[in-house]
Amino acid sequence: MRLIGLLIALLAVGWLVMTQLQSTSPAAVTTVDQSGDTTTIQAPQNAQQLKTFEAQVNSLAEQQNSKSQEALDQIQ
Repeated sequence: MRLIGLLIALLAVGWLVMTQLQSTSPAAVTTVDQSGDTTTIQAPQNAQQLKTFEAQVNSLAEQQNSKSQEALDQIQ
């Protein structure tokens, strides 16, 4: 009887996890520039989107590095 109860509880938890995983939207990062421009990057859903995602992340990193360098240059 305990085993049947455990099995039912396990099925219920598995069903809840599956419904939560299916209903979540993909992760996204939104950045706002000082000028007010917003950029949203979606996390890749498959292998084909990975290259585009990598390029977007690299672009954001380069933008941040250039802003940091400009701020350092102004300080000096």
